[in-house]
Amino acid sequence: MARMASEGVQELTDRAGRLRGLADEIEALPDAAHTYATRTMKDWAGPNADDTRGELNTWRTRCRTVAAALRTEAGVCEKNANKLT
Repeated sequence: MARMASEGVQELTDRAGRLRGLADEIEALPDAAHTYATRTMKDWAGPNADDTRGELNTWRTRCRTVAAALRTEAGVCEKNANKLT
């Protein structure tokens, strides 16, 4: 029984780590495009420039929202692992 609990704790701890890693990757997804659009293309103008920048900001916000939800779930996994110990 103790071994099963230990395996469960390990699984939850591993899952929490993977969720945090995934959150970091998702949060970083829009960074390169956002940096390029806001720094490199400062003089970029045209009918789609503002729309594109707005969409990049929206995408960035969505990625951050998803990353926060994954980190919350990772916290739940860790809390459940702590309950098993």
